[in-house]
Amino acid sequence: MATSRDIKARIRSVTTTKKTTKAMNLVSSAKMARARGRLNAANPYFKLTKKTIGDILNGCAETISPEDFPFFEGNRPLKKALVVAIANDRGLCGGYNSNVTKLAAQVALGLSDEGKSVTFFTIGNKARDFLRRGGAAIIGHVGGIAASPSVLDAQDITKELVDMYENGDVDEIHVVYTEFVSAITYVPASVRILPLSAADFPAEEGHVRGMVKFEPNSTEVLTRVIPKYLSTTMYETLITSAASGQGATMAAMDAATENAENIISNLTLVLNRVRQAAITQEISEIVGGANALE
Repeated sequence: MATSRDIKARIRSVTTTKKTTKAMNLVSSAKMARARGRLNAANPYFKLTKKTIGDILNGCAETISPEDFPFFEGNRPLKKALVVAIANDRGLCGGYNSNVTKLAAQVALGLSDEGKSVTFFTIGNKARDFLRRGGAAIIGHVGGIAASPSVLDAQDITKELVDMYENGDVDEIHVVYTEFVSAITYVPASVRILPLSAADFPAEEGHVRGMVKFEPNSTEVLTRVIPKYLSTTMYETLITSAASGQGATMAAMDAATENAENIISNLTLVLNRVRQAAITQEISEIVGGANALE
């Protein structure tokens, strides 16, 4: 049976762990709030760029053919697919990393079943480590930004992906990320960002062709807006993944703190029992010694 000294040392150790998990919980909570704020601030811009593309495709006086633009489907066969997996750089976040990487593997398997060659681009060290262990072909990686991505990070990543697409290294790009629903709910999701589909930009109800006129012309505007839309889409996936990751860390650290409290409570009970047993034994020895002297 453990001694009082051993149990006290164990209680001190668990108490230190509890302080650490509590601090990590508070830090993750603050980071999640900031990520949600950035996500809410970016949403209007994202919606506006998407609406602008829809206006150009559906609301201009002149006819725009999406197939004439390299970023839209229909101008080349889709044989080489790239899966972008977004996860955390660190663990201690429950099933967040494993859920998104498993979905990335499922997406890749589905693309392979269609006869396409599949490669990966990872964002976050945990995504790279998981896919590397599975023998996946990783042709690009970005680490150190998963917890707090910036607009510049999104622009740099988008430029690298677009270069691959324009150079013919890949024919389609899917992003696997975690969609932030609430502080306790995060859903792994997948979206194809390239090539774009005209169906993703429907005309607004009641919108009449020719109501909007773009200068110098709609083709020039569309050519400039699409890259902004792609970088905004990437920024949105990065931010919602960051918020989800921080929420998952917060939940995991909250559970760890609660477990530490339960362990401390149980160890305190064991310590009291050991003390009581020691006291009872001492009393028994004193009583036995007194009886022997009679």
